[in-house]
Amino acid sequence: MEHTSQGSDVHVTHLLGPHPIIEHFLQRLDLRGIVRSFVGTGRERSIEHGEALAALVHNILDSPAPLYRIAEWAAPIDPRAFAFTPEQKSCLNDDRVARMLDALVSERGRGIWFRLALRMIKQFKIATDRIHQDTTTITFHGAYQESVREPRIVPGHNKDHRPDLKQLVFGLSVSADGAVPINHQVLSGNQSDDTVHRGNLEELRSILGRGDFIYTADCKLASTENLTEIAAHGGKFVTILPRTRNEDKRFRQQLRLTRVRWKKIMDIPNKRSEVGPPDVFYSCRTPEQSAEGFRIVWLRSSAKMKLDAVAREKRLDQARAELALLSTRLNRRKLRSARSIRKAVREILDHRSMKPFLDVQLKRQVREELKRLKRGRPAAGDPVRVVRRDVWSLHVRVDEKALRAEGRTDGVFPLVSNLDEKSTAKKEILSIYKYQPYVEKRFAQLKTDLEVASVYLKKPLRCAGLIHAYYVALAVSSLIERAARQAMARDGIEELPLFPEGRPTKTPTCARILEAFNGVSWYEFRRGEEVVCFPLKLTALQKLLLKLLEVPQELYS
Repeated sequence: MEHTSQGSDVHVTHLLGPHPIIEHFLQRLDLRGIVRSFVGTGRERSIEHGEALAALVHNILDSPAPLYRIAEWAAPIDPRAFAFTPEQKSCLNDDRVARMLDALVSERGRGIWFRLALRMIKQFKIATDRIHQDTTTITFHGAYQESVREPRIVPGHNKDHRPDLKQLVFGLSVSADGAVPINHQVLSGNQSDDTVHRGNLEELRSILGRGDFIYTADCKLASTENLTEIAAHGGKFVTILPRTRNEDKRFRQQLRLTRVRWKKIMDIPNKRSEVGPPDVFYSCRTPEQSAEGFRIVWLRSSAKMKLDAVAREKRLDQARAELALLSTRLNRRKLRSARSIRKAVREILDHRSMKPFLDVQLKRQVREELKRLKRGRPAAGDPVRVVRRDVWSLHVRVDEKALRAEGRTDGVFPLVSNLDEKSTAKKEILSIYKYQPYVEKRFAQLKTDLEVASVYLKKPLRCAGLIHAYYVALAVSSLIERAARQAMARDGIEELPLFPEGRPTKTPTCARILEAFNGVSWYEFRRGEEVVCFPLKLTALQKLLLKLLEVPQELYS
């Protein structure tokens, strides 16, 4: 504000940023109405639970920050950008958001996700003939001793490589149509992956109203109980057979003993390097079925062949180095007996999985030493005794024949499916499974762009509520990304200049799309009763993005 002879001059900045885009997709999802129908409005009449959730989604997609800073984050933003009144924005704080999180994890809040999935599928016309599922862990700092209600924050198999911290398990099911999240689960941190699928399948069948979709997941799906249940409900599945199964062990042993003829079925371009070699996939004929009677498709990847060979060579070098170090410690302290030495050798070989490839011989020599029987200064003629002592040494030999035989198993992996062999080619089954990494992309987006972080909230169940909110943000992000890419394909646009320095990308992500609208504002000048508005001017790229996303440009007028 400036004071002049004509009165006070006021210059007001109305920050919009990417919020009109986010709000457009939230309204298409009818998020506020769905939340209201299940958990009501809450005690506060100014901000309903659904409005508080929408504001939190705006915050996560725009600038993730601790909950106690949400009022500070919202302060410079025009309240109309996320459909708030000035009074509502003034009531937005961390306490209001915390009470909304309590409502999400209440008994009444369970139906929100079912209704939201139905709305998403219908409103955005998402194909649901193929569903891909995976899990990750959300790691938390803190004791959380009061976490006794499901889902519980407890130790488990941590996928962030932090076994010292407690966690929750986050399961996600996405459609093969744009990797849009359809269903999610927040489970206790000690929940094993193989027990997740049955409950998830029941929820998916309820959402989709049928059970004949193709369900794809990692090797934890390949249990007899899971596979037979899917087949019993008329469903289809594609998953990888774990290395612990007898079918896998038998075929790999066959490969070590005899050569198998592989036939090329697919090439996938190298996405990491334009000049790098493609990943070539091969298949072979094998009549064997799984123990449950399902079809097994044996495949071999050229890229995986190189990775397996390098990994085995690395383990071999590590094992040889550890054995060499062990040799320097023999015949002392705990390594004086043959039994203790063999145990140490066995631990090294088992840890590096090198037992078939390294032949370690323990050899003994008897060393004679003279021990004086008289104390004091040595003198000629003093009585002595001959003492014989075992001296152990290790001799390591690499079994080159076993290494060459094992090399024939490099890059090999089995897919198990109940898709009909006559109507579904091996190439199609491989293509279905190769979409599975897109679930990992969503997890990466959750932990990088959306920055889901280790938090400490007053009530442990609020942590689960916060993950529910992140799921909504992830769904909105996926829908924005899907809309942009589909429109690019429809309009024949190959790339957009969304990277720094205007560098192009053929696969725009939500984070880069929203980033293009950072700082978008309109300005207002007031002097007494005089009001002058400076209209907002969008760039050509911003107008193009709004067109691709089918967001009315009037939202930025």
